[in-house]
Amino acid sequence: MDKGKINVMFVTHADKKGGAEQSLIHLINYLDTSLYRIHLLSPGNADYLSEIRTEYKHFPLRLNSIKKKLGFGYLETVFRIKSYVTSNHIEIVHANGWRAPWYTAPLKFLTKCKLVWHHRDHTHLRMFNRVLPRFFDQVICISQFVADSIVGKNKTIIYNGVDTDLGLTIKSRRFMEDDTLVIGTFGRIVEWKRYHLMIEAVKKLADNNKYNWKLLIVGDTSVDGSDGYFNDMIQKVIEYGLEDNVIFYGYSKKPLELMKECDLTINFSLNEPFGRVIIESMLVQTPVIVADSGGAPEIIHLTKGGFIVKDGDVEELYQTIQLVYDKRVNYQELSSQGYTSVMNDFNMNTIARKVENTYQLLLANPMKSEAVG
Repeated sequence: MDKGKINVMFVTHADKKGGAEQSLIHLINYLDTSLYRIHLLSPGNADYLSEIRTEYKHFPLRLNSIKKKLGFGYLETVFRIKSYVTSNHIEIVHANGWRAPWYTAPLKFLTKCKLVWHHRDHTHLRMFNRVLPRFFDQVICISQFVADSIVGKNKTIIYNGVDTDLGLTIKSRRFMEDDTLVIGTFGRIVEWKRYHLMIEAVKKLADNNKYNWKLLIVGDTSVDGSDGYFNDMIQKVIEYGLEDNVIFYGYSKKPLELMKECDLTINFSLNEPFGRVIIESMLVQTPVIVADSGGAPEIIHLTKGGFIVKDGDVEELYQTIQLVYDKRVNYQELSSQGYTSVMNDFNMNTIARKVENTYQLLLANPMKSEAVG
């Protein structure tokens, strides 16, 4: 074992890759392994492990639902984590997402390691916003929107980043090639993503005799089990006679390749904590429309690579799509501004150094943060 390196253990409960896991993978891949020795606690069969390019030690352990495991099962898991932390001289435990912090928070009283929580969600629950942050030395929030939801001074904002190597190939098609506007929307199929409002907006194009467009809905229901919502959308598309225009693509392992084929992407979610697909779209030079909700507008304000539409306003969403459809926007400027900003400000090299700086500040301070008590 290399002496002098800092042992960092990342903790996540997910076995399937969502935005939080993609962000974690990028962080692990870009952490400076000359300074840090990486450990990862995750389910043994997690489907994203093959995407980790750097050397790491795997601690296969499933973190079950707190509601189901609160009691002896929960305590058993906590003490297994404590044992691993102690025997491997872990100095920083970095909890990812919303379930991992519940299992790592007790380490505050059981170990001497520093605790970091990468907070990637937004909720109104008091336990998340007021109680849980007190157990951590530092809470990394992925947007100002997320940071505003929690109480305490032990928080910092570090946006998600992108692996810029993924965007180095040229865009697959010219703007509105074949005189067709290709719109993409990416993410798991769940109601708060508001795909149904996007369908209502593009229906207005058809109502105005504009049919040279396609809407690709890329994602599935495997994470949330929201089959009812998905089936309702399919029926609505059939009812509107838009089966040739609205395409339910399903899950894609290579979403950026599809984004390169789009002229425009939409993220119209309600209270999206950040919106990884927004910066990924800009990385491949595809402008984005977002709802004025959650952390998504922060990205557009920073990058100038898209449009912000009034939250939940189908008419304004339609009008914005129509601007692009009618080629009444400076498309090249939007594409260039978004791409340049993402390469500069959301580059994983930059983001990883900010996380490492957070680690160094914690380790330089021998005192635990004033939290519980």
